[in-house]
Amino acid sequence: MNINENDKTLFSNVVKKHNLRKEGLLSMLFKRKLKKSLSNDKNIQQAIKDGDKALDDLKKATAIMKKRGIKPDPVVAQVLKRNGII
Repeated sequence: MNINENDKTLFSNVVKKHNLRKEGLLSMLFKRKLKKSLSNDKNIQQAIKDGDKALDDLKKATAIMKKRGIKPDPVVAQVLKRNGII
């Protein structure tokens, strides 16, 4: 899974909220603990796999739509642009 702007802002908000410096010892410990807990959580891992699969399916579907000359709805196009698919 790639880190997007939302993840970066979420992490920076956590750093600001807990008065952590990016290069500080507490930040390093926090990241290590967070990484261990997230890597061991099977529900989160499954959700990430499902999300990645859904994005891949969406990319394939939009490629097929482009070949056929079908334009997506404006709402769908906005979501596709926001996720970097089109």
